Amino acid sequence: MSERQIAREKAVAVSKEQQEDVERLREFEAFSKFSDNDLRRLVKAAHRTSTSGPWPLIREQTVSDACYILLSGEAGVFVGQDRIATVGPGEVIGESALKQGKLRGATVTTTGRAEVLHIDRDDLHRLLDEVPALRELLEETVARRVQRAAE
Repeated sequence: MSERQIAREKAVAVSKEQQEDVERLREFEAFSKFSDNDLRRLVKAAHRTSTSGPWPLIREQTVSDACYILLSGEAGVFVGQDRIATVGPGEVIGESALKQGKLRGATVTTTGRAEVLHIDRDDLHRLLDEVPALRELLEETVARRVQRAAE
């Protein structure tokens, strides 16, 4: 097989995976206001990661450099040794990546098998300009978490 054929097959596989991710995001209520084009932009900017067991996505007191969208599985949110919440599919995790230089306030660890979309801070900032629905979703997520913390 030639390098050109290999590259073409890889491009087809990536495109198929991205379309699957768009369809999965469409299933979550949080992404209902996103157009198909918005979802495609989001997925193209992200990197899909799979875990086969518990895996720390975010570590407390580290620099916020990315956010995640949980496609499957669940994750525990810990402050110190205390589990303060559990998040499930369709949740945005690590929205503090919006604030450059801010340290993470919690550790987030998958509890088992999980699939996540990883979005680097620079890509996230670009997407916020291109996809207003993403900005709205992150603002709602932050507001909801602040309210829970106050309760």
